[in-house]
Amino acid sequence: MSAAQNRITIQLDLSGYSFTIYDRNGAVLSQESHSCPVDLSVNELAPVLKRQYSAVSVYFATWKYTLVPLSLFVKDSPRKYLSAVRDLAEDDVVMALEMPSRKAAIVFAVQGQLYGSINALCRNVRFYPMAYILVDRLSSIADNNRLLVSFTDGMLHAVAAERDRLLFVNSFPAADLATAEYFIFSVVKEVMFNPEHTVLHVFGKADEKVASELAKYFASVKRIS
Repeated sequence: MSAAQNRITIQLDLSGYSFTIYDRNGAVLSQESHSCPVDLSVNELAPVLKRQYSAVSVYFATWKYTLVPLSLFVKDSPRKYLSAVRDLAEDDVVMALEMPSRKAAIVFAVQGQLYGSINALCRNVRFYPMAYILVDRLSSIADNNRLLVSFTDGMLHAVAAERDRLLFVNSFPAADLATAEYFIFSVVKEVMFNPEHTVLHVFGKADEKVASELAKYFASVKRIS
């Protein structure tokens, strides 16, 4: 089987990077994780990205995003939506992903140097902000009230839905657990969930201390990937 039939997913954050290579059947061929900060030039990933893949998916944390109802979304000019609610750098590359099942499009910015460096090394690249990943993972939760959070780079990302109806998507600065708890309960209040009857789902990394603390207030805390 040609190596070009493999695909790779890359996750970038301020603390480091990780990647997973899959074969065409979805089996994991290799995984690596590095705690050293990743340079936006992506030099450390160059040996891996110079190989050919059928698809390259880059997951990254950002607060530069917004959701637009599909009924109002014009795909030819995504930057106007994002610049109305976020301060953009001149070199930010603004992209959009439609989410038909949620009747929305997510418009987001990719830092210009990151975008250029990865595209210079490989083809078939698609970028996904953390918020998109969380919205996508909501479908794997069977509860009526669905609350999913992720902790990355001193940020809290949170999404909430009632069955398939998306209620909330946002990201907050949260350098410590107390701040994260404040924002989580702000979300719970806004969407009118009862925490005693709500399972809090956590995507990605969260140490046992965080899970144990949050479990005091919710029906339970579960991790999903």
